[in-house]
Amino acid sequence: MKKILFVGLIIILSLVFRSIKVEASDDYNGFDEVVMESGKLLENFTDAEYNEYYSYVDKRKFWGWNVHIVNDKVPCTYIARTVYETTNDGTEEINYEVSVTTETEVRTIINASGSISYGLSGSVKKFKNDLDAEVDLEYKYQITEGKQRTEKIKIPVEGKTKLLVTVTGQGYVTNGVASLYMFWINVEKGGFEYFTITSEYQKIEKVAI
Repeated sequence: MKKILFVGLIIILSLVFRSIKVEASDDYNGFDEVVMESGKLLENFTDAEYNEYYSYVDKRKFWGWNVHIVNDKVPCTYIARTVYETTNDGTEEINYEVSVTTETEVRTIINASGSISYGLSGSVKKFKNDLDAEVDLEYKYQITEGKQRTEKIKIPVEGKTKLLVTVTGQGYVTNGVASLYMFWINVEKGGFEYFTITSEYQKIEKVAI
């Protein structure tokens, strides 16, 4: 009887703590644009696609994760945000001085849907219950120190032209669905995603208006 109560307590605690998520400020879903070579981000999965993918992870097991990878390290490019924008509405060329930063870094940001849980380790958001090990993905959550250079440059902007400086980069996306079983009971189920940034820099472009 005591053994049954102990097992029941573990399951209840798992159900309680799985719903606790800590929001992190580093959210690539707020980027201006993300373009994948194929597939789509987790936030764009449809209900029909979820139902199809869940069919691969619904098999009950005594303990552990069932994982189905949908997009595996798909290359992508992105525009995180615009840091400087100005327009030369006149007809004469104008020189603008802009501070430009170039930096190379590697870091991984995660996202989840459904009841898959994650938390903060310092300032870094990580999945709980060893989902990382089950997915078996090489990643670096933390920002690795890279070369950073900031310089001021003068840019000639012709008349009727807009100057844009954006934070742009490359990386890759891995996502899919997973379900966690404890004592044959499904305690977590949903989508997971790793967005790995391999380089990030500021891009300068001029657009005719």
